[in-house]
Amino acid sequence: LFLTFTSPRASLLPGRLSFATLTIRSRDANVEWEARLENVTVDVALAGLFHRRFHARSVQAGALAFRLRERLSKTNATPARGARLPLIAGFADPPLRGPAAGPVSPADPWRVVVDDLRIALVREIWIDSWRWAGEGRLAGGLFLRPGYEAEVFPSELVLERGTLHWGDEVASRETTGSVHATLPRWDTQAYPGNDVWKIVSGSVSLGGSLDSLAFLAPDGGGPRLASGGSVRARVHLQDGKGNARLDAAAGRMAVRVGSRTFRASGRVDVFASRIDFPAGTVALDGTRVVVREVAVDGASGPPWSAAAEAREARVVLAGGALDASLTARFSDARPLLALVPSGPPRWLAGLLDLRDLEARGHLRAAPGHLAISPAHAEAGTFSIDADWRDVRGRSWGALLVRKGTLSLGIGLGPGGTSIHVAGAAAWFDAEGRPGGLRTNQAGEVDAAGHVK
Repeated sequence: LFLTFTSPRASLLPGRLSFATLTIRSRDANVEWEARLENVTVDVALAGLFHRRFHARSVQAGALAFRLRERLSKTNATPARGARLPLIAGFADPPLRGPAAGPVSPADPWRVVVDDLRIALVREIWIDSWRWAGEGRLAGGLFLRPGYEAEVFPSELVLERGTLHWGDEVASRETTGSVHATLPRWDTQAYPGNDVWKIVSGSVSLGGSLDSLAFLAPDGGGPRLASGGSVRARVHLQDGKGNARLDAAAGRMAVRVGSRTFRASGRVDVFASRIDFPAGTVALDGTRVVVREVAVDGASGPPWSAAAEAREARVVLAGGALDASLTARFSDARPLLALVPSGPPRWLAGLLDLRDLEARGHLRAAPGHLAISPAHAEAGTFSIDADWRDVRGRSWGALLVRKGTLSLGIGLGPGGTSIHVAGAAAWFDAEGRPGGLRTNQAGEVDAAGHVK
């Protein structure tokens, strides 16, 4: 624990200290943080100093800037990620993870206790890649034994106005709301990094504009917003379990997929009905996604729209694996026909006139892995059945397209595309046998996010 201060002022009251600035820095094996306070008055219980205990009954400050960053492994300390982290004077960049602290020695570190902390103006909160700057106020308290244990007393942060950044991008303007949090005393070595979420209790209510989606693709190439939108988040947690809702509406955005650029507007309503940080899972049942006026640069035809809902969905937080049962409605067939390779029989061209397709399917996704299996879509006498997978850039799958009495089988394999007209349905069924184009193969991810 490091403390620096400027312009100390004497007081006639024993134990009262005043500073023009007070900077507190600390680190353990998992995180590094810094709190810079201005115009500070501290009332200290002097008797505690004889027992290696800095006990502040009250800390009043005119302003605060707070920075915290997770210490990274050498693998995760990429230049792009390091550029988004806050600088903390006195600590090396990038912040590499250190060895775990050993057993507590007889020379026990100082304990810091703040019973009543009140900040009139919160100017900055910068945690890893996220930086909020604006006007807010803070009230709460804490206990800290650096490197060993900590506690957050019931605390409240009120954001009156501000701007939220993700790296160099402005993610949200006019951010307002409040955060309430309590953490029981915990062993900082037993709950490293994000494991602390397993014991958090509190609530969040925040809202603001939506100006960037760059955080969805940390390595670049993600969605870009041409015009902004809005976002609202509400969270309730008790001992790391609870629920949350996120409502986001985006104006015109552009998404690049391969060599094609899609442009659309949309809305997402996320229902995290069962958050369980101790188990490492979140249920997203009922989550809805709507995209409107979708157009592809260079493609002809009017824009299309679609809506999807997760009837059941589960995310494994370690690794980010998603397992979901989805239903969807498309204004026409073009999104589905994008799966069909060039060169099918002429009668498929007429499918562009189909309207109001309904689809359902099972989605499994993890970094480098995507499986849509099984999936079915239909409109009138037209239908598509599909199984498709992509694992680290290697894709395979099979489609069965029906229209009235006509049917077409399409194989998508490592050797290229195959077309099956005679006996298409029988071919499709056969590809469901072990080793077929509709089956799992080595390297696929299961529902828990484990590679098979």
